[in-house]
Amino acid sequence: MTSPTTSNAMPADWARPLVSPEAFAREQALLAHVWTFLGLADDLARDGDWIRASIGTRSVFVQRFGSELKGFENVCAHRFYPLRTAESGNGPIVCGFHHWRYNKDGQALGIPVCEQVFGVVSRALDARLNPIEVATCGALVFGRFPAAHAAQSLEDFLGDAFPILAALARWRSTPRVWSLPINANWRLSLHISLDNYHIAAIHPHTLGRRIDNTYLERADLTYARVGLHNAYLSDGADDAFEKYVVGCRDGSLQGSHYTILQVMPNLNMVHAGTDGAFYSCVLHQFVPLAHDRTLLRAWIYPAPFDGQLGWLARRTRALTDPFRRPIVARMVKRILREDAAACERLQQTAHQVDNAPRLGALEERVGWFEESYRRLLDEAGAPER
Repeated sequence: MTSPTTSNAMPADWARPLVSPEAFAREQALLAHVWTFLGLADDLARDGDWIRASIGTRSVFVQRFGSELKGFENVCAHRFYPLRTAESGNGPIVCGFHHWRYNKDGQALGIPVCEQVFGVVSRALDARLNPIEVATCGALVFGRFPAAHAAQSLEDFLGDAFPILAALARWRSTPRVWSLPINANWRLSLHISLDNYHIAAIHPHTLGRRIDNTYLERADLTYARVGLHNAYLSDGADDAFEKYVVGCRDGSLQGSHYTILQVMPNLNMVHAGTDGAFYSCVLHQFVPLAHDRTLLRAWIYPAPFDGQLGWLARRTRALTDPFRRPIVARMVKRILREDAAACERLQQTAHQVDNAPRLGALEERVGWFEESYRRLLDEAGAPER
């Protein structure tokens, strides 16, 4: 068994952004330059399609212009009115406050009576939206605000997480989307998703009853560091993770293990068995709203593999999936609500935290996440926290 992680894995003041709005704001300003999951490419299929999202608490939107995806901060360059006020849509970039119109490069070229009110033509005014960088991994869209230190491509940033995401983020029908407000800091939500020690206490009637021993044996599990990211597999073989990555790269993966891939800063990809040989995927993101508020966004869909299914199950899957999907969604929501309730209780005592937690062998990935979190802040030039 792997030896437990010590409390030295996290600094004594790790909880400061959980209780300090100022520390939270500094943290988010730095994380705005980290590749962040924004949404699905499916929602940007047609010319003019757009989606709204958030990077480091700053509202952004991504829009398709022909074969290109462009992203911008969601504020008009004139009087800072939000340009996109819905979750998604289709159409030109026109501000609802004064009808300023922007082109695909974010330049305002359609300013009403511009010469009359500003003394120059629209192009001479040179008003522009603040751009963001956009990249894709399979069907997933990521973005970040530009910075001198943020030169790594999305593929390099993800490393071995890239083929895993690309392989799992495929679906036969549109994923079910669900959201849940959580009155707790986003890092608490990440922590509980990386913790295999809480199952018996928090999920006794959901996850607890589904396994023989509610306290898992660390030797039966694989924890893997994937650059800044990390992964969990319900397989203790020494080469379990390497085989999983190879299967994702060459298309041979059929899915036979419960897997959680955590992608910095705030994304999880879950691949789990639901009934028999059927597997489902849950993509969930914890969107920071304030030091004590988070929005959970989850996309739930059947896993894209069916190689473990018998011939009858494969042939009838199109008929059985519509019945299976709402059952799976109901279970996923229940589990995530139980996690959220625990996080909200943790938030209530966050102001009393003045030392590092004691992390055991089944909580090792919490320490890994915190190490990566601090590294990202340090690389961005974080002030002393």
